[in-house]
Amino acid sequence: MKASRVGRCNDVMPGYGRHFSLRLVALAALLHAPAAVLAQGTFPGMEPGRVGGVTAEGEKPDKAAAAAKNKQMAQELIDQQRDEAARRLMVEQRAKLRERLERDAGLLRQPVDLLAGMFQLPADLKLSPEHRSVAEEVLRQQRERAQAGWAAWLNEETAQGKGELRAEVAAQRLSNRVLNEVALWQADTTPQASDTIWIEALKTPGICKGLDQSRPAAQVAQLIEALPAAQRHAAWQGEAECLARWGQVPRQVPPSPDRAFEDELAAMLPKPPGDMSSLAPEVRDALQAAGWTYAGQSPASRCELLRWWSQEQVRSRRMTAPRALQAWRTALAVRSQAYLLPDVPRSGPGATDANGFPLFARRAELAGTVVVEQDLDATGKIVRSFVQRREITAAGVRGVPALALEHELDAVSLARAAATPTAAPDPAQMRDGTATRRIGIEWVLPQGL
Repeated sequence: MKASRVGRCNDVMPGYGRHFSLRLVALAALLHAPAAVLAQGTFPGMEPGRVGGVTAEGEKPDKAAAAAKNKQMAQELIDQQRDEAARRLMVEQRAKLRERLERDAGLLRQPVDLLAGMFQLPADLKLSPEHRSVAEEVLRQQRERAQAGWAAWLNEETAQGKGELRAEVAAQRLSNRVLNEVALWQADTTPQASDTIWIEALKTPGICKGLDQSRPAAQVAQLIEALPAAQRHAAWQGEAECLARWGQVPRQVPPSPDRAFEDELAAMLPKPPGDMSSLAPEVRDALQAAGWTYAGQSPASRCELLRWWSQEQVRSRRMTAPRALQAWRTALAVRSQAYLLPDVPRSGPGATDANGFPLFARRAELAGTVVVEQDLDATGKIVRSFVQRREITAAGVRGVPALALEHELDAVSLARAAATPTAAPDPAQMRDGTATRRIGIEWVLPQGL
């Protein structure tokens, strides 16, 4: 079975009981016995007025049509009985699934722990007392909101499919949904009054200085702590408005190309184009060090590089200030690599199955298309490659983009694109010494989990 394809791209029915069984036997007999003259009435399927099988005019009944209709009625009853049995089995299976999930706390540990931990602030997080009070109130309301909706989420997930779903699969789908909702909060593009605060803050390096938290609530709190004290309440009000949309469908998020904002930057580092004078000096200097890698950067350095890159998009008029703000926030959103199935390798020989499909993607039930953009020199050599956009679906995530999980197919997609043959590009397509090509790779989830 092929794991991917590569292509170029520029509810309850009534019961029947004993009466049903008697009727079914009678119908079956009619199907296999010759038509007989009755003292009164008609055979099922005969027209009214025909008595004993002979009309006043002496016409004989259409025996074949009557037999066909009798057979159809019997088959319909058989089908109804079969469907009722299947429905009862499905209900029983779903009930057993729900019972196991409720009985075995270990199965739900991952999604429950995620739900509990995403909106907690560390006791030692350095915040002013006034700021912590505001932040804790917003996060308390969110924890109550998420907890209030948990039973509905559990019911919804155990009602998926035909009842054959395994408990472990249902638990993973719930984890997908929890983490993705957190990412949707961080990437929400619905206009907020607080946007003007953040747009102004992104103009200078100070907003990212001292950032050392990776969990979303703590990270947001640190960023807000870097704002002037008079702006912190308004900033948290904006976060509260985004959090109030928890679990809603649809949601406003950046379009797919804008969600690849960080990918383009990472592909050009450590020598990105643009005016680097507005980049924090310590980050700018670090870019010149031997062995520098983007993956090795601290939360503060990564935040600063993304902040600078957002302002370069504004300066070059590739993005408006609000759009650049949302691209920056989305790049900082949570990703599944840090939270889901840490025992499943994401790279190396053990990261894929025999058909080359990533094991994590199989466990999380991911599928979709990744578009890789490559720059080729005059000889056809690949000089730069990055993910240009993603259109990924994930089990448990319905009606909204799978933001927290869509990066999981990046590495295998980049490798697949790199293995695609190249050729010297048409000179007419060259721009600044390179030509660009895009390769779309479709990942189809293998059957059977």
